[in-house]
Amino acid sequence: MSARAMLRRTPAAARRHEPRGTHLVRVALAGCGVVGSSLVSLARGERERLESAFGVRLQFVRVLVREAAKARAVTFPRGVVTTDVGAFLAARADVVVEAIGGLDPASRIARESLEAGRSVVSANKTLVASEGENLLALARGCRATLDFEAAVGGGVPIVRTLRSALGGHGVRTITGILNGTTNYLLTRIADGASFGDALREAQANGFAEADPSRDLEGLDSADKIRILAWLTWGIPPSEVRVAVEPLPADPAALVRSAAARNGALRYLAGALRDPDGAVHAWVRPVIVPAQHEFASVRDEENAIHVESESLGLLRLQGRGAGGRATASALLADVVHVAQRRRQRATGR
Repeated sequence: MSARAMLRRTPAAARRHEPRGTHLVRVALAGCGVVGSSLVSLARGERERLESAFGVRLQFVRVLVREAAKARAVTFPRGVVTTDVGAFLAARADVVVEAIGGLDPASRIARESLEAGRSVVSANKTLVASEGENLLALARGCRATLDFEAAVGGGVPIVRTLRSALGGHGVRTITGILNGTTNYLLTRIADGASFGDALREAQANGFAEADPSRDLEGLDSADKIRILAWLTWGIPPSEVRVAVEPLPADPAALVRSAAARNGALRYLAGALRDPDGAVHAWVRPVIVPAQHEFASVRDEENAIHVESESLGLLRLQGRGAGGRATASALLADVVHVAQRRRQRATGR
């Protein structure tokens, strides 16, 4: 039997314990921090609904972590957790969820999983922004799939919207709040908190990393707008140039200035295509009028406006940061993969 067939084969013992009418999907999870552990908790809590509504059951067969001894919010059976990338990739999994972040070992995990015919679901905007086009081509060539709803917008379904619902509708511009960390900070500062207190709150609530520099410098939002421009206009994300203006080291003065002008400071990202076909993208702090919809987007929420020739202005809004929101998007992608596998297996 080939290595690819072995990876796709469901052990007889697992099939015997699979509920009638339910398709077992084995999941290998790379990364079990805030997002990864939230995904496991959500999947376990939603198990009955996933089986009854979608006919699928998820089983976490291998979990890759950087530190084996680190305390985690979820536990696994003995032998499931590993720090060895090779052992992780050798697991008999149907779907690989990549929530470990960065490029190393995320790039290797995505590539080797796709080459083995396994579907990959990722929350890694850095990976998708730098290698998304090549990984998607690899997935198609290996009869696998690459899904990355969680990489942009947290729980806001902007990726699926651009990949499917807006095809052919002539999108002209995309503008939005794409970073929940900075939006949380700006909201709390406007409410009277200091920058330091707001940052500590965001970190305590899981809305900010221990090192928030990528968020504050605009690099996170830049990766996300690259991905959206790619999905909208077909330009490889690595080729989308983004003009980035970081937030001030302490934005309190700018927040107060915005309020004095009857507005609100928001950290926005945008992209547009001019009549010649050139795409211009940017990330910068903007004072928006108090009556503008972005002014009412608070805390960790994201909001995205897509203007198209056929549909006019499309608005999407929801939680854009935190483990639960990102895990929800990951789980939605995993369920879509599971449904496709179930349809192939049952012929319906």
